[in-house]
Amino acid sequence: MRIDELRGVSCKSVAAVEYDEPGKDPIYAVGTAIAFSDGTRLSAQFWRLLKDRKPVISIFDHRQKYGLPAPVDAIQTLNAELAGKVIASAEMLSTGDLRFHFERDVELEVFNFTAFEIWELAFPDGATELSNYALER
Repeated sequence: MRIDELRGVSCKSVAAVEYDEPGKDPIYAVGTAIAFSDGTRLSAQFWRLLKDRKPVISIFDHRQKYGLPAPVDAIQTLNAELAGKVIASAEMLSTGDLRFHFERDVELEVFNFTAFEIWELAFPDGATELSNYALER
């Protein structure tokens, strides 16, 4: 895994990726694209953000109303928390999950719930790491 190469790189931006799949539950119709300062891109479907080791928000909160005046925009919250922050460490767990530790005690966990491609790391040189292939190593 080349994920170690992301140490010292900052998060440039976070954006939603809309999937146009008829009949798909709206929560699964949104992916997340994260751009890093070195040109690396992460595409992920399932994630959770922690701050001071406590859950802040996850993709499962996206578009939920929870009795609030407006639905939650988890992508916007993730962008607000990560943009400009530097990665202190990054690792892939034995499950294929990714864990990014950012400065100021902020963590992003990217989950691999399946044996299929659920996240992708695309590096500036064209190399990619895919969740299902990463587990084969």
